[in-house]
Amino acid sequence: MTDHVPWLDYLVRHIGLKEIPGPEHEPQIVKWGKDAGIGWWNNDEDAWCAVAVNGALVHCGYPSTKSALARSFTTYGTRLTRPVRGAIVVFPRGTNPLYGHVGIVEDVHADGTMTVVNGNVSNRVRRSTFRVASVLADGIRWPPTAPMPAGLLRSSETEWGQRVLRLGSRGGDVEALQRDLNVLGYALHADGVFGARTADAVRRFQVRRSMDASGEADAAMLAALLSAVEARNARNARRSAGTKAAVPVAGAGAVVTAGAVVTASAEMAREVRSLNDGTLMGLTLMGVVALVALGALVWRFGLRRAAGASGEDLV
Repeated sequence: MTDHVPWLDYLVRHIGLKEIPGPEHEPQIVKWGKDAGIGWWNNDEDAWCAVAVNGALVHCGYPSTKSALARSFTTYGTRLTRPVRGAIVVFPRGTNPLYGHVGIVEDVHADGTMTVVNGNVSNRVRRSTFRVASVLADGIRWPPTAPMPAGLLRSSETEWGQRVLRLGSRGGDVEALQRDLNVLGYALHADGVFGARTADAVRRFQVRRSMDASGEADAAMLAALLSAVEARNARNARRSAGTKAAVPVAGAGAVVTAGAVVTASAEMAREVRSLNDGTLMGLTLMGVVALVALGALVWRFGLRRAAGASGEDLV
């Protein structure tokens, strides 16, 4: 096959096409949706990356997925084992299993990245660079009935620059596979040896993601694993940040942590104890003074009574 790929060339010609701000809508984006058979499509505000790819395919005589969802392309046409010029590639977007992004490969680079022509990026059609490893499992597709690149489906020991890992494989890439699986809780010994336990973990991972449970780590499985590990790490980071976050005091411009609360409580207790000690001492002293004064009055009254009795007796 030559470098001429009609659906890619068509979308390249529309690089720069962008949404119209406000209540108006770009007529070409609306037309793509209608041509793709998305009956409700009438705007340029909803996510339209899949609409652009569908529009390019339909314009060139190939079927549409009849959906505005990027992930509708994961079952479209023929699945490829590696990206090539003209391949349709689907990527995850966030952690929601319904969300995604789709574009058409223009060039694949030796550093593991590729140039993709895609719509709805900064509200326009443009070229973007993606890592090959970030593609979804089953996310590299070729249009049905379109001529296939020679040898593209040939079973190969290497795919996307990575070998297929299977029982008996050894090396750093096997150890990396085991470490990534451990992030997801598979509890493997990361020794770089692809044994029965590693094969079982790979098989269980594939089953959970509705992939072919071959027990071999091919390019699609490794891409899916990378996506799952990144999502898990992101969730762990958010959870950790939430646990460590301090509670701001409204209007105080300060932050109170649990340790500060304990410290403040201790200081308050000391102040209360000091106040109580002082109060008790004061009350004690007052009591002593009162008793002394009362004793003095009684003594003086007693003397007066004694003096008076003596005088009466003398008269």
